[in-house]
Amino acid sequence: MLRALFFASLLFSSVAVANEAGAAADDDIADITDNDAVDGSNADSSAADDDGLLTDLQMGTFRVESASPQGRRIGVGLELGWATAATAKLMLRPEVGVRASVGAFTGLALSEPAFSLSVDWLYHPFAIARSSAWVLHTHIGAGGALVILPIAGKRTTVPAALYHRGPTQVWTGLRVPVGVDLAFTDVPVDIVFDVVPTVLTFPGIGVGMGATLGARWWW
Repeated sequence: MLRALFFASLLFSSVAVANEAGAAADDDIADITDNDAVDGSNADSSAADDDGLLTDLQMGTFRVESASPQGRRIGVGLELGWATAATAKLMLRPEVGVRASVGAFTGLALSEPAFSLSVDWLYHPFAIARSSAWVLHTHIGAGGALVILPIAGKRTTVPAALYHRGPTQVWTGLRVPVGVDLAFTDVPVDIVFDVVPTVLTFPGIGVGMGATLGARWWW
């Protein structure tokens, strides 16, 4: 009788140990499943964030309400290059503006510290990229330039295209600015890059090429 009770107690102890081991294994599986679910949720969240960042940037051609930051009309700033100048721009319509610049250097004679004055009519046909923080506009225009050189008799930037050597310090030219305007949406600031082919019209015929990088604050 005692021997039977002993074997019975051993059997019950083994069953209890097996049940506890099974419960611990179930808990481990549940923890692993929960962790996988959390990792999957985090991965989905990261993917959604990445998709949000990618879809926030749009490339193509877009018509926008205004080519100036926040639709403002007057911008004043500084541009560096040929010419290096103080510049101001007035928006006549949302896609049309007039820009004036006064400074030094000129694309007609890159090595000369000339005084330069230019006025350009600018048209902004469309934007080529945008996000929630900025819009990248294009522009093309036409204008004129007045250049005063320190001495007479200088050649233009491209000597092969020069048909007449200037006998005077005062030059005039026609400009065709082409470039982009990066207009921010949160602050009234834009950054402008221009390439400016220029044709000398007085005192002779010649060509030049200017380029500027600038920034403006808008009111």
